[in-house]
Amino acid sequence: MSETSHDTLIKTPRQLIQVVIASFLIPVVGILLLIEYVDNTYRAGAGTDAMSQNAIAQRIAPIAQLEIHEAAAPAPALAATVTPAQAAPATASAAMAALSALPTPSASASAQGADLAQAGKALYSKFCIACHGTGVMDAPKLGDKTAWAPRLKESMETIYNYALHGKGNMLPKGGSNAPDAEVKAAVDYMINAVK
Repeated sequence: MSETSHDTLIKTPRQLIQVVIASFLIPVVGILLLIEYVDNTYRAGAGTDAMSQNAIAQRIAPIAQLEIHEAAAPAPALAATVTPAQAAPATASAAMAALSALPTPSASASAQGADLAQAGKALYSKFCIACHGTGVMDAPKLGDKTAWAPRLKESMETIYNYALHGKGNMLPKGGSNAPDAEVKAAVDYMINAVK
């Protein structure tokens, strides 16, 4: 029988120990390097302002903000105190032109009424529609004549009072903090829809 020789790379016990230690260390070092590569995120250290109140507020602030402003009332115009008879002819025509350009009280009142009607519609769209749009909690729906009929038998002041101070399940002013005039305009908007 012939003996075959087995040639191996490990010939001494010292080489065997080195191979065993390397077989454990190489995977452990590879895993540690992989963890360092994956977890290479920025960490704020002590003394940085990354955790200050301002920095946190800036990070969690909304992207956009909506600001709603009330419409400003038109500034009252000053009337000319000089009559055309007292002024020179050129000045009289300029004064008459200026006076004719001023809005009349009825025109400005109708403009304010239109603005108030728009504010009432906007208030309805923002607050009142939650209940009056769907009929939740016995709220009469917008445009439903049969639901509004018993309420319209009462005076407008009573209906305004209900809107301003609440009735049944309805919150005062429908849960808004709108001025009384806008709440009344919202009531007018809903009532006009059933007339």
